[in-house]
Amino acid sequence: HDIYRAPAHPYTKGLLDSIPRLDRKGQELYAIKGLPPNLLHIPPGCAFHPRCPRAQAVCRTDEPPLYRVSQDRASACHFWKETLHDDSLPSADA
Repeated sequence: HDIYRAPAHPYTKGLLDSIPRLDRKGQELYAIKGLPPNLLHIPPGCAFHPRCPRAQAVCRTDEPPLYRVSQDRASACHFWKETLHDDSLPSADA
């Protein structure tokens, strides 16, 4: 339930916002920009960085470790704290 209420990765937020919902009838669905990476040529750093609205220089060079979000949750995003608390990025409640 925590993932739906408070996603800690921009990709998760994008996926949740792209789900059709009855309370958004008639509204355009959110789409994550760009294309998934070629699995034979995954970019260095975070594999999501070319499509991420939060990407910064560190994302292009350093693969994020799994950061503990809670006792039973982790996020592979350098900016998981900012994502968790940022209402400006797409989210399931938008």
